[in-house]
Amino acid sequence: MRLESHSLMTNLSADDSNSSAPKFLAGGGDMGVLMRRHDWSTSRLGDPETWPQSLRTAVSLMLNSRYPMFIAWGPSLAFLYNDGYVPIFGAKHPHTLGLPFAEVWSDIWEDIRPLVETAMSGEATFNENFHLVMDRNGYPEDTWYTFSYSPVRDESGDVAGMFCACQETTTQVLGEQRLAAQIERQRRLFEQAPGFIAVLGGPEHVFEFVNDAYVRLAGARDYVGKPVRDVIPEVEGQGFYELLDSVYRSGERHVAADVALRLRRTDDDPEVERFVNFIYAPVTDENDRVTGIFVEGYDVTDAHLAKEAEARHERHQRLLIDELNHRVKNTLAIVQGLAQQTFKGGAATDGARRAFEGRLLALADAHTLLTRENWEHAELGDLVAQSLHAHGASPSRLRMSGPPIRLPPNTALTIAMALHELATNASKYGALSNDQGQVKVEWTTEEDPARHLRLRWAEVDGPPVQVPRNRGFGTRMIERALANVGGGRVRLDFRPAGVVCDMEVGLPMPDGDPVRSA
Repeated sequence: MRLESHSLMTNLSADDSNSSAPKFLAGGGDMGVLMRRHDWSTSRLGDPETWPQSLRTAVSLMLNSRYPMFIAWGPSLAFLYNDGYVPIFGAKHPHTLGLPFAEVWSDIWEDIRPLVETAMSGEATFNENFHLVMDRNGYPEDTWYTFSYSPVRDESGDVAGMFCACQETTTQVLGEQRLAAQIERQRRLFEQAPGFIAVLGGPEHVFEFVNDAYVRLAGARDYVGKPVRDVIPEVEGQGFYELLDSVYRSGERHVAADVALRLRRTDDDPEVERFVNFIYAPVTDENDRVTGIFVEGYDVTDAHLAKEAEARHERHQRLLIDELNHRVKNTLAIVQGLAQQTFKGGAATDGARRAFEGRLLALADAHTLLTRENWEHAELGDLVAQSLHAHGASPSRLRMSGPPIRLPPNTALTIAMALHELATNASKYGALSNDQGQVKVEWTTEEDPARHLRLRWAEVDGPPVQVPRNRGFGTRMIERALANVGGGRVRLDFRPAGVVCDMEVGLPMPDGDPVRSA
C-alpha cells in the first residue's frame, strides 16, 4: 500500500497542472499537489474557494511546514495533513484525505476522543510519548507520539477546528525500553557481585550506592542519601572514618588487608567481628578535585580464621590481596575516568546518570567474559558481539570477520569500553538508529616486529552522518584508553555514509603470558 501511495504521489508531482487552484494551496510538496487536484465535492469541506480565511491560513502554514502536522475542521472534523504526516498515516494515505477524523482514525478514536473534545472546547493539550495501538498498515502495532492539540477559531471567534503538530517517538521509546530492561538485568548482576561495593559522595561520605554483598556484611540499614557516620555509628573509634577523611582530603587511595571490623547488624544484636580486605579509592572530577570515594572489597573472615591455624594459607591470602589490588586498580581507573567525564561540571542529569550506568554495565559485561576464562583472556569476537547485543541489536545487524584473538584483560576492558561508546553512538545517531543499518567489524593481527591488532568499525545503511562540532567524551575516552594499552592509536572518520573507526593496539606474543603482558 505504501508503494502504491508513493507512486501515486510521484505521478501527481510530475503532472500538477491545476493552475486554477486557490493561492493558499500553493507549494506544500506532494500533499499540496494532492490537495490541489482532490475532488472536494466528496468532502463536507466543499470547494476550497469557499473555505473561510482562518482555515486557509492554517492550511497554508501546515502545507509549507516540514514538521508532521494535520488539521481537523468543521462539525465532522474533516482531516487535512502535510507531507511530514504521511509516514505516520501508513497505508491510510492518501485515501482518507478530507474524511471525518473519527473515520480516519477509527482504530484509536476512543483513546484520543477526550483530547479532541478538550481542544474543541477551546483548551490546548500536550502529550509526550503517548501510547496508541494503531492499525495503519493492515495489522495492530504499538506506537508512541509526542503531540499537541490546539483549538483553531474561525472569523466569528468560535472554535471551528483543531490543529496538531506531532512527532512519532516509537523507535526512541522501544529503544529506551530495551535499554532499560538490559540495564536492570545488568544492575542486578552488578548488585549480586560476591565482593562488597559502595559509592560515597562528598566530604560527609554520603551513601550513593551499595550492593547486596555490602548489605550482607553490614546488615539491612537505610543507606542511600545518608552519611556513613549516621548509618554505621558503631564503627566510631575503629579508624575507618579517619581513613575515609584522609583519602578524601589527600586524593590518595588506601589498600588494606585482614582488617578487623566490629559491627552490630541490628540495634538488638551484639557486636560481631569480621575481617575484610578493602580499597578506598578517590573519585575525582575533570579538575582532579575529589568528589567521592569508591569502596570495594571482600569479607575474608573465614579465610582469616583459617590463616591463623595455617601459615602456607598466609601466603595464599597475600596472593589474593595482590590479585585483588591488580584487578581493581584498572577497574577503578576506568570508573573514575567515566565519572569525571560523564558528570563533567557537576551536571548529574538523568541523561548523564543513564550514560554512566550504561558504561558501568559495559564494564561489567567485559568482566563477565573475563571471569569465564579465569581472568586470563577474552575472545575479541565475543566482545564485539556482546557490545551490539547489549544495545538491542539483532545478530543480523552485525557483520564481523577476523581470526580468533585472545585479548589480555587490560586490553579486553579497553576495547570493550571503546566498542560500547561506538555502539551507543550508532544506536542514537548511526546505523543502529534505523531498521536497516548494519555494523561491519573486521580485524587482523600483524607482527612488524612487535605484534599488534588492527580493528575497523564501519557503519553502513544508516542515516547521513554529520561531523560533530565538538569531540565528545566517547571520542576522548577511546583515544586516551588505547594510548595507555600498548601505545594504541585510534582514528575516527565521520563519513557521510557512516562512521568509520580504525583502532590499533599492541598485543603480547602468542606464546607469552596474556595476563602478565597486560
